[in-house]
Amino acid sequence: MADFKLSFLDINSVDDSRLALAFEAMSDERKKETLSIIPENKKRQKIAADMLCRQMLAEADGIDPADIIISKSSDGKPFAENSSNKFSLSHCGSLVVCAVSKKEIGVDIEKIRNVRLKMADKFACESEIAYIGENPERFFEIWTLKEAFFKCKGTGLGSDIKSVCFDIADKQITCSENGYSLFIKNIADGHICSVCIRN
Repeated sequence: MADFKLSFLDINSVDDSRLALAFEAMSDERKKETLSIIPENKKRQKIAADMLCRQMLAEADGIDPADIIISKSSDGKPFAENSSNKFSLSHCGSLVVCAVSKKEIGVDIEKIRNVRLKMADKFACESEIAYIGENPERFFEIWTLKEAFFKCKGTGLGSDIKSVCFDIADKQITCSENGYSLFIKNIADGHICSVCIRN
């Protein structure tokens, strides 16, 4: 098994005073980004994600969460300036998830819901479409694997989304591109969470 830590937080369980303290601990750049967010629930989500990320990085590095400095690279990818660990964040509704590793990592979470399964034609390769069939859970397995993979690569989803394919058999995930390990984790009822880590 790959070496990573995964944790999630329900922002509905975090009181306002804790979020206020977490906001004060953010860098000026991240505070400015957060204040520019209009929906209040999205602001809470960003602050909670930052708080969870700081806690996990601090634990991994053995330092105080207040000492973690989160910045953005020139391509917009967040990173911790003073940590040897990498991280990835995702959110869905009131849930925020964070994955931390010494290696490049990507994470994505989605709520399993009814969708037009034909939408898979836009992002899934032929074998993935066959795997999905009429199963919404499998649809979100493939979708979150794609999101996690491209986050791990640092490119984000783009026009090359079909360039990588996943084969899922007996809970083992094989990637068409070498050098990555992938996992599907159950962290909350009714949600799919996928993690991709560079080997």
